[in-house]
Amino acid sequence: MKHFLKKEKGFSLVELLIVIGIIGILSTIVIMNMRGSETGAKETKLKANLANLRQALFAYNSDHGFFPCTTNDRNFKGNEQTFKRQLTWYTDADGKTSAKRTDDYRFGPYLQEFPSNPFYKGTNAAKGEEVVIDTKGDQILEDLKDKVAKGNGENGWYYQAKSGNILPNLGGSTFSDEYCYF
Repeated sequence: MKHFLKKEKGFSLVELLIVIGIIGILSTIVIMNMRGSETGAKETKLKANLANLRQALFAYNSDHGFFPCTTNDRNFKGNEQTFKRQLTWYTDADGKTSAKRTDDYRFGPYLQEFPSNPFYKGTNAAKGEEVVIDTKGDQILEDLKDKVAKGNGENGWYYQAKSGNILPNLGGSTFSDEYCYF
């Protein structure tokens, strides 16, 4: 008869529902925080990529006396593939590229690889590395920001040769002004 008086230990239905509710709330908070950190991680990568690109462009200018794709440069027409090679390969005094270092091709490379724009939203990852090269314009950063904001944002970067400015090419409503100043 004594085993009937023994009280069974366990969770009641109410206690179990409370625990499940708390776990659900905590899960929601963690997921929301992770979504914000994804944007933060992309911003950090964008800052690093822009800093590396700008440093490479100014090092090229320092070595050659002009930016890539300007009138003094061998790539004055603004060929995108040549522009990338000018920053990732060796160059001679005129900006001609070579995969190997020689006495003539003594400048660079300025980047190990050409970076991608982490905010590019297209499905073709290679487009995130594409560069729109403007060989004619010469706006200050404030005016250039407005020009890029009106663009289509279908490429990774927008480079203005005369000024040496390079910006993320986000275009349209997805473009955020503060990204110009990274």
